[in-house]
Amino acid sequence: MSSTGTLTSAGVGSGLDIESLISKLVSAEKTPTETRLTTKQTTINTQLSAVATFKSVLGNLQGKLDALKSDGTLATLTANSSDTNVFTASTTSSATRGSYSVEVVALAQSHKLASTAYVGGAGSALGSGDMTITVGGKSFKVTLGSTANTLADLKNAINDAADNSGVTATLISESGGARLMLTANETGADNAITVSSSLTSFTEKQPAADAHIRVDGYDVYSDSNSVDDAIDGVTLNLLKAQAGTTDTLNVALDTTSASSAIQAFVNAYNSAMTAMTSLTKYDAASKTAATLNGDPMVRGAMTTLRGILGTTVDGAGSYSYLSQIGITANSDGTLTLDSSKLKSALQTDSASVQKLFGGSAGYATRLDAAIEKIVGDDGQIDARDDALQAQLDTISDQLDALDTRMAKVEARYRAQYTALDTLMASMQTTSTYLTQQLSALAKLGGSSSGS
Repeated sequence: MSSTGTLTSAGVGSGLDIESLISKLVSAEKTPTETRLTTKQTTINTQLSAVATFKSVLGNLQGKLDALKSDGTLATLTANSSDTNVFTASTTSSATRGSYSVEVVALAQSHKLASTAYVGGAGSALGSGDMTITVGGKSFKVTLGSTANTLADLKNAINDAADNSGVTATLISESGGARLMLTANETGADNAITVSSSLTSFTEKQPAADAHIRVDGYDVYSDSNSVDDAIDGVTLNLLKAQAGTTDTLNVALDTTSASSAIQAFVNAYNSAMTAMTSLTKYDAASKTAATLNGDPMVRGAMTTLRGILGTTVDGAGSYSYLSQIGITANSDGTLTLDSSKLKSALQTDSASVQKLFGGSAGYATRLDAAIEKIVGDDGQIDARDDALQAQLDTISDQLDALDTRMAKVEARYRAQYTALDTLMASMQTTSTYLTQQLSALAKLGGSSSGS
């Protein structure tokens, strides 16, 4: 009996499709567990996405609350001049409401000196020598040599001096010739220019002068036309002197910015409520529940936000609840803003509107604190994300373990069916051999009978 040899592929010896059989057996054992785990994995990823949406809309709402808190846009004051040709004004956070009379007596001026006229123009030779220029008590010196000593050379030497203490030289050409003009870079009496030189002489064309204003009758002087120390938190930009004429400066709430900030809050609140409703809804017609249907975290957030806006704010002044300034709640939890009523409230008592939102018990203050507990570090959403991620990690480990186990199962099946294949191949060989032997014996028997 001959040797069967070594099998190199399952099924070669027996003719059975053992590879397909092994694959189907492994799949039948693996698929139910794998499907259960991947389905759960998909569900958790969907929940993570929904929680991220929940966090995003609350974060957006919280961002809009910043403008309504005590140091936000709702507290921003604007300064308005009754004659913007005479002066304009701007405010900082330290400004306070008020109305002031302002008289611009004189503008601050830069000191100007002009040299004698040179008929030869910019190329007129001055000869060699030094010129010392002092501005605001600081001096520098320029030197002309036996060459490059024209009026233009002097101008360039002054402007290019590394230690120039604050003066600009220019050439003015007029009918009498060219003149060198020296102008202090800064306005004010303290920035007067003095010149000591034998190269040329100068006459004063414009005196150095401080700005002079009167605020509610009180004299204020400044070396600049930008006056920021007359009224706390207000900078006056002087444009035109008009002695004897008084204009009005009003410092009041920036109602345009305040209205925009409140409208942005209402929009963000409505977006948050709409999103949370969508995340938790149940469609009775299709019997389909949203991803976070019945979720206590989202439901709790909706209840908390509605509850805060449904209460009154004590100590805010003229207004103690939202409907008084034009904000009303709808049946679906969203808000509607009556912009004309809000404008009227801001004009009537803007300080009360500010307290209504930004006071210690104001709506923006309490909403921000409530939202922070949900979206802040180590808040409810972080805890939920951590729990869901932990479940995903567990599922990933289970899928890895399943792959490892099924690899062993496949190896076991392969060993079993390879042994079966080898046995069947051996039996096939034996059967063939026996058939051949029986056939030979039959032939021998036939030969004997014939003889």
